[in-house]
Amino acid sequence: MDRTAWIAVILCVAGLVLWEVYLARQIRPKPLAAPGTTAAPVSSTPVIAPSAPPSSASPAPEAAAVAAETIPPFQEAVETLRNSDVELRLTNRGGGIAEAILLNHKAEQNAHVTLNSSDRLPIGAIIDNPAAPLLPEYRIAREGDAIRFERTMSERVTIRKKFFFQKSAEAKDNFVTELDVDLENGGAAPYANPGYFVALGGAASIHPKDYPSYTRLVWCIDGKAKGIDVGWFGGGSGFFGVGQRAAQPFYQQNVAGAEWVAVSNQFFTTLIAPLTAKAASTWARRFDVARWPDQKIFGVEGALGMPGFQLQSG
Repeated sequence: MDRTAWIAVILCVAGLVLWEVYLARQIRPKPLAAPGTTAAPVSSTPVIAPSAPPSSASPAPEAAAVAAETIPPFQEAVETLRNSDVELRLTNRGGGIAEAILLNHKAEQNAHVTLNSSDRLPIGAIIDNPAAPLLPEYRIAREGDAIRFERTMSERVTIRKKFFFQKSAEAKDNFVTELDVDLENGGAAPYANPGYFVALGGAASIHPKDYPSYTRLVWCIDGKAKGIDVGWFGGGSGFFGVGQRAAQPFYQQNVAGAEWVAVSNQFFTTLIAPLTAKAASTWARRFDVARWPDQKIFGVEGALGMPGFQLQSG
């Protein structure tokens, strides 16, 4: 059996100083060209001793139209983890966090600030292709102060996931949630995974007049943050036609050695930091925010890619 651990951080960005640095240094990277063969989707949750260097990441956007498999219908089930700062609503749909409700922060009409939503990818879901995600049913159960998920794939590989709050001596601002993942190969042959993704969920403005440049996908390599905002997807005319770029439905980029990847709005961030490996790629797409129908506002949904691995039987 192999095991890995991840930390998903729901973090209030104090002062926004860090994001001002992002904006000042931002260089918009180019989208990853669609590979000729099926690219190794990069690992999402279990980081199990990669048997080969990380491949060049995500599947091509054109592959988004058709999913290779289908998921039989099932009844969604939700369990809740809560402390004095945040309530996490975890779903058996893909085995992740559907919503994170910040109990001490208010948005419009005195409602609690909610990160992610049930119509976006669950935070921590393991997926092969975020452009055409399959979110199968996981068995879900409460175990003390943790929520456990379990699913056995057709290859007889069992995925076990455990979400729980990280212990802290602090009396407040305890937003760190840890995700442990175990894989067990019950088949007769070794299991090889060319790479997979872990979903970051979505981020969107909290108020209609929030700056859209803060709604971003961000990653960190060697302590230096880079990213794109929702404006990247709309393309650009360049300078007198030089550097002109068409609108893009997806963003994909190889980012060998990323310590963490995140999606953010002007005030809050959802960040995932692998503990036993580093991310190999990033992926994002823009979506429409319907909360204010009289305004055109976008959110961003993201995922981080991890290297492939092999898992021996038994």
